[in-house]
Amino acid sequence: MTSVNILILVIIIAIAFQFWRLRGIGEYTIRFAKQYCEREGLQYVSLARVSTKIGIFKGKVDWLNKYELSFSSDGENLYTGTISTVGSRVVSVDLPAFRIAN
Repeated sequence: MTSVNILILVIIIAIAFQFWRLRGIGEYTIRFAKQYCEREGLQYVSLARVSTKIGIFKGKVDWLNKYELSFSSDGENLYTGTISTVGSRVVSVDLPAFRIAN
């Protein structure tokens, strides 16, 4: 194998690994969102990734992801909040004001 072939192979492996890692982060965030909704007495509806970029957080290069969390508090109204992650660590959950079910 030439050095160009080895370089191409390494790049393909790195891209595949990052894709696999992003899928794992997404699955972790879905579990987190479901547990968060259950703990707060909310009905989980869906989670969608809005943005993904590479960034530096506390001196470490990692994936910065933002997700939209759709939930309901009373079974009738739908609300949308955001969950931000760095790698597989949730750094913030921001929910709008919502009606509390009686």
